[in-house]
Amino acid sequence: MSIGTAPDGPVTATGTAKPNVDGQAIAITVFSTVKWWGGLWLPLVFRGARLFPFALGPLKKLSFIHFARWTLIRDIPYNGPPQQQERLAYPHLFFESNFNGGWEEYIDAFSRILTSGMKIFWASSYGFPQPLPTAPFKDYIRQNEIDASHFWSAYPDATTTMVRDALTLAARLADLRERTANTSPDQFALAWSAFLTDVQEFL
Repeated sequence: MSIGTAPDGPVTATGTAKPNVDGQAIAITVFSTVKWWGGLWLPLVFRGARLFPFALGPLKKLSFIHFARWTLIRDIPYNGPPQQQERLAYPHLFFESNFNGGWEEYIDAFSRILTSGMKIFWASSYGFPQPLPTAPFKDYIRQNEIDASHFWSAYPDATTTMVRDALTLAARLADLRERTANTSPDQFALAWSAFLTDVQEFL
């Protein structure tokens, strides 16, 4: 979840924890007001993304992105007294993402690689300037970005690719262990050499 300030993350010059940062992981949260027709349009977009996940293929290739999620918010939920459930006058688009690297580079990659997708998701938001050129889009994101109150990352120093490769390597190592449980030292040496050659891309 991109809700956050890391208690043990980088600190500012005043000694306070830097918002939205945990190790190398950075959170971004954007809350933008949606035009009336966006309440009809965005559910169709979300449904299309679920039915045709290949449309988000370019996004999945950006290994520095941990995850990205768009949600349509219509109500502020009841969270105990004195707060009451509140129906918003206009729906809001809630975007949250975690990533490694710089904020500027992140927006640049989103704008240039997922240009059409950005238009589809944010077209119904008030003030959306188009993803390209990136300078106005960055200004728009800054105007609608909010600092999260808490941010924790399970792998703050790893990219998505690193985590995925580690899981793949662990599975293949488990398979090797099972296959060589009763082999001789010479047989194991051959299997180990073949294993190292096979998993080079994950090391």
